[in-house]
Amino acid sequence: MNTLQLILQKAAITTWDLALYVIVGVLLGEALRYTPAATYLERICRKTPVISVLVSALLGIASPLCTYGTVPVVLELLRAGVPIAPLATFLATSSLMNPQLIMITWGGLGAKMTIARVGAVLLFGLLLGATLYVLPRSWSVKTVLSQENTKAPRRKRVFTVKDFMKRSWLTLEFVGFYVLLGVLLGAAVEVVIPGRWIFALFGSGGWLQILLASLLGVPLYACGGGTIPLVQALLEQGMAPGAALAFLVAGPATRIAPLMALATILRPAVVAGYVCILVVYSVVVGILYGII
Repeated sequence: MNTLQLILQKAAITTWDLALYVIVGVLLGEALRYTPAATYLERICRKTPVISVLVSALLGIASPLCTYGTVPVVLELLRAGVPIAPLATFLATSSLMNPQLIMITWGGLGAKMTIARVGAVLLFGLLLGATLYVLPRSWSVKTVLSQENTKAPRRKRVFTVKDFMKRSWLTLEFVGFYVLLGVLLGAAVEVVIPGRWIFALFGSGGWLQILLASLLGVPLYACGGGTIPLVQALLEQGMAPGAALAFLVAGPATRIAPLMALATILRPAVVAGYVCILVVYSVVVGILYGII
């Protein structure tokens, strides 16, 4: 009973610390839904490869849409003849980072980890876009999509206070559930698991420990906001920062939702290669972050 009380007490403190960041992040994300992001994305994607990939990566990070929310936009632009490289870059970076997650990461893990995470996502998006520009379209895009070239009318979202509040509340319910779940898991880890165990597994920050953290991010990463308290607890127990960053980079993109989203436009072999490269990339990023 004392252990349970301690877990709930720590969870309550962490929840209070993160609440403002979660609420502000949700409101910011919902506000961005009413901007003409899809129109700007189409214009940018038709520019030179370097500009289109760079801006698509930045727009993906700034996009408030969930993973499945970006798929209709990407499919629409792909069928309109927009190159696959900037579209896949946008889809990948939007699954790795969004405004809500930036706010929650900043509040839970600090500015340094947030900047490193955003930088790692941006660089990975650029590498992915450059790779897809080199690959022939027929190698990367599904055959049925590569043969389509149709334009569909786009519906503009009209702002109303009722719609804004309703969507904000639904998003807060979804994100809040996973944040609370992550807070409880993080508190349980901090109370139940001895710090020396965490330090033994991840504390040295060597490439093997970072690889292990990266691989653990594949099955354990559930929701971006909900994972922050868990990582926060692991860091307090002795986890190396480089291992934590590897976990945060590999985890979100290897969930079922973003992989299925990529599979709607990319061939299975490309998606499998994407996962393998991402795990290796997260290890390299974790090692570099540990050195810095």
